[in-house]
Amino acid sequence: MEPTPCWTPGRLIAALEARGDAPAIVTMQGDAATPWPAAAIAGQVRLLATGLCAAGLAPGEAVAIHAPNSPDWIVVRLAIAAAGALPMAIDDLTETAAAEAIIAGAGCRWLFASAAHAAELQRRDGLRVVLVDRPADADGWHALRAAAPGPLPDPAPGDAALIVATSGTTGAPKLFTLTHANLTANLQGVLAQGLIGAGDRMLVPLPLHHVYPFLVGLMTPIAARATIILPEAVTGPLLVQALKGGRATIMIGVPRLYVALLAGLQARIAARGRAAALVFAGLLEVATALRKGGMDVGRRLFGTLHAQMAPELRLMVSGGAKLDAESTWMLEALGWRVASGYGLAETASLFTGNTPAAQRVGSEGRPIAAGTQVRIAQPDALGIGEIELRGPNVFDGYRDNPEANAAAFTTDGWFRTGDLGRVDTDGFLHVTGRSKELIVLGGGKNVMPEEVEAAYAADPAIGEIAVLERDGALVAIVLPDAAALRGAGAARPEDVLRVALTAAAQDLPSYQRLAGYVLAREALPRTRLGKIQRFRLPALYDDLLAGRTAAAPQPLNESDAALVAMPGAAAVWEILKARYPGKPVAPDASPSLDLGIDSLEWLSLAMEIEARTGLRLTEDEMAEMTTIRALLLRASDGAPAPAPRDPALAAAEVAAATTPPSPLVFPLRVAGWAAARGIGRAMFDLRATGADSVPRSGPFVIVANHVSDLDPGLVAAALPFGVARRLWWSGAAERLFVNRVARGFSRTFQVFPVEERAPAQAIAMARAVLAREDGLVWFPESWRSPDGQLQRFLPGIGLVLDGMDDVTVIPAHIAGAFEAMPRDARLPRRHPVRVAFGAPVRAAALRSDAPDARQRAEAVAQALHDLVAEVARGRPPNG
Repeated sequence: MEPTPCWTPGRLIAALEARGDAPAIVTMQGDAATPWPAAAIAGQVRLLATGLCAAGLAPGEAVAIHAPNSPDWIVVRLAIAAAGALPMAIDDLTETAAAEAIIAGAGCRWLFASAAHAAELQRRDGLRVVLVDRPADADGWHALRAAAPGPLPDPAPGDAALIVATSGTTGAPKLFTLTHANLTANLQGVLAQGLIGAGDRMLVPLPLHHVYPFLVGLMTPIAARATIILPEAVTGPLLVQALKGGRATIMIGVPRLYVALLAGLQARIAARGRAAALVFAGLLEVATALRKGGMDVGRRLFGTLHAQMAPELRLMVSGGAKLDAESTWMLEALGWRVASGYGLAETASLFTGNTPAAQRVGSEGRPIAAGTQVRIAQPDALGIGEIELRGPNVFDGYRDNPEANAAAFTTDGWFRTGDLGRVDTDGFLHVTGRSKELIVLGGGKNVMPEEVEAAYAADPAIGEIAVLERDGALVAIVLPDAAALRGAGAARPEDVLRVALTAAAQDLPSYQRLAGYVLAREALPRTRLGKIQRFRLPALYDDLLAGRTAAAPQPLNESDAALVAMPGAAAVWEILKARYPGKPVAPDASPSLDLGIDSLEWLSLAMEIEARTGLRLTEDEMAEMTTIRALLLRASDGAPAPAPRDPALAAAEVAAATTPPSPLVFPLRVAGWAAARGIGRAMFDLRATGADSVPRSGPFVIVANHVSDLDPGLVAAALPFGVARRLWWSGAAERLFVNRVARGFSRTFQVFPVEERAPAQAIAMARAVLAREDGLVWFPESWRSPDGQLQRFLPGIGLVLDGMDDVTVIPAHIAGAFEAMPRDARLPRRHPVRVAFGAPVRAAALRSDAPDARQRAEAVAQALHDLVAEVARGRPPNG
């Protein structure tokens, strides 16, 4: 039996020529599809290859390509290889200095570049630059074409086919070559699966410089006589246009692309309302269960989705990183087939794969190419060890790097991938992590970062997260999801993030919980295939921790400079720069995340702006301002001034919300207190200490920690009814005043509404209660604790007590309610609860001499935090 012919450049060109006028490539611009005939492309490749040989391009020499995907890129790439040289494709997004280093390191005499890159490069002697995207220019690639095609080299299978620069997830890129035999082994393995044929149209949104999209997204469709679709850009709407307008049947991508696709789909469903979301979730659950059982009903259940998005798409190919099982099942349930796999650039990209014919979701599949083998080195008790590979698709070593080669290969010739995994009894490979990325903590515990990151990133408030080691413990860089934070309506997004991270940690072992974190404002550094560049994380963490940004502040552009110079905006701009020195004051900065402006700080800032400029901001306006630009526009002539709110109306709202309920509901209040006391004792063994310290007359505030939705009822049940009947509470308007029944309940039990976006109104209501000499219960943490521990006290309580020196303050601590019903629980469970009331203190004794109202409020809040902490420790405060 004769060996299978090698897929050399000449054979690829011949495959194109055989297709005549059939489109080999389709480019998209909006909905318009432009076909590029296969034979015409092949003809251009032959002419350019012939011309390059005549121009002195030497066989086996390295030639750099630094440009984005395009038909011109494909012609240039194939022609360089057909001329016998070694194409070395560089990521279009690589920074100029890094690209120059790669080009010089490979000893390139030729560089095919986009006009943009050519303009930025430092032209060194001996380097000829040819434009890819301006082929008709004097220095474009058209000028190198021969008048007629001539003979071209016929390489042997073992000859080098291309040069690769590694992606650099753990350090500087390394150079190596792949042979024609390496590429052919994988190409034949893919073709043998029968997943692609002459009628297919493959959407290729990935950069062709990387080996995975080059082999699967370029060589494979050429060999299979399929069509390549190049989208206009890699954005959600344009990808959907390309899928639909290009009539794509196959799409290749990376996990982040498919996860983003699913997130966009879910967001579209959610925007249609709760009913639509519930119907979709129900259908998806049914489809998933049936798909796991071997039945495929997705295209029938979600036919409208397919028609709107990608009518002919049947197969999604995923590589470059691990596609999680949940996303795989969701794509399968929606009616698409998913083919995912594992490999490295050093193995010509592909090594194992899941195919519709042999799939195990959660694994990376079985070896694809003939003659390839996987083994696990030094497996532990679970069978997990380093993944080692051998076969015809594995490279033979890094260029001029004996140290790297000694580390990369075992003494018996197996390639050490640096990845950890196991092989199950059916031969499916399961990748569990990367040994080079393994974090070893101070206590000797090992952490695989991707597993921990997935646990924390499950919360919608977390856009991206990367963990690393600091001083023997785990810390993180967190990129918030701005849309999710806005949707939460929180005036303090830093609290949303803190609670989200702490809540997620409750399900993790103690050593996987974060000892600290910093907030990022830009996307985490990643390779083009979506892998985090972990070698860059330590410096980024240090910069963010020190308040430094990854990039120096940019000067204002022309339009922003004009905005800042406008009447009104100029004065506000100067106020902001003076008030927040050292912080990134910029038009696109976030008031909350970048400048630390919460709802109370907005009040203080608004008073200063009004005093100095006469501009009055409403609380609703403040809450809606998500950028400094919005504030500047409001201060300029760019936004109309709202009608001032009637002070009498505001006062009437305060009075109405804090007027005692009708005596007719008194029996209900007695019954409510009795029920709370009975449930507290029967279910939670509720016991209270220090209840006698709560005064029977005069204004007082009980200041307590907040760990559970049970807290209000437990505090009331811990007190005699004679005291409990005097208590007033603040309640979130969005939770306790959503309908007539909820409002009636709240009114009966003396709860007044508060909105985080309107803190002044909440403070006014609390002061009105105290002015009438009633009692108030206040939870200064505002948020229920995510872990049961005492949190920071917000300064609102300080503003409530400001000037009310005769009010008695009782610190209190609730223990056990978190265990009985934490913030994410729907129903309580039995657990003992203890409520301890500390010694009363006059508000006058807490007063601060700070000149600024916000500073005085912060000082009072901190003093009360310390008092509650002392009560929690079971001993009275000093003095």
